[in-house]
Amino acid sequence: MTTNVQVFDELAGVYDTVLPFFVELGRQIVGVVRPVPGTRLLDLGAGRGAVTGPAPTRGARVTAVDGAPSMVARPATDHPGAHALLMDAHHLALPNSSFDVVVAAIVLTLVEDPAVVADEVRRVLAPGGLAAVAIPGGHEHTVLAEPDPVPALYGEFARYLPPDGGTGTPLNVADLLSGAGFVDVTSTDIEVCLEVPDGRTYWDWPLTHGSPAFADNLPADRRVQFHDRLPAVLSSQWIITVQRTAIVWTARRPHS
Repeated sequence: MTTNVQVFDELAGVYDTVLPFFVELGRQIVGVVRPVPGTRLLDLGAGRGAVTGPAPTRGARVTAVDGAPSMVARPATDHPGAHALLMDAHHLALPNSSFDVVVAAIVLTLVEDPAVVADEVRRVLAPGGLAAVAIPGGHEHTVLAEPDPVPALYGEFARYLPPDGGTGTPLNVADLLSGAGFVDVTSTDIEVCLEVPDGRTYWDWPLTHGSPAFADNLPADRRVQFHDRLPAVLSSQWIITVQRTAIVWTARRPHS
């Protein structure tokens, strides 16, 4: 089965290039976190640097880590002021209490053991430090010339996936953070709206964000059917806007 690390390692060259979804998401997350000059910020699962890019404009000193070798090379090149490191989120080779803020943007739903990662986040945060965990918000709206056929098609083929064959798992972030010893757990809703020129772009867009794992984990015959049918059902669409929400959960490591 294709792992999430393999998927994102292979996607590094095209990740977020069709539409700037994570660029906008990262900008809004930084707006929620509001780092001040001198803030030591860890971007956990940094990808191409959606958070790593805007955080220094507020004076943050950023360390960007990712488990995919090709992916972590991107912030190292595109954001030379950041310290970019290849690292497993379950075993952070970073000192205790070394950051004021840790951001995990659309990461904890993809890791093998979110509780272990949450414990690592708490360990590397200084007392009083802020954790910010962003997850998909569950609201997806697409304005089309015709009804959106994509969710139904994904639902039709999802029954052919093996156990754990998707790209993410549901997560109760409030319980996760409280269980890891964090306090002051709160949530903020954010929304990204993007204009999409046509159905082909709508098809190409999720392929740069991890959706290939959905098809890759299908049986071979179903994979062929899925690849044939999805572009076909989108060929006549003229998409006006896609709206996707996310929830940013924030919490603090206690001072004692």
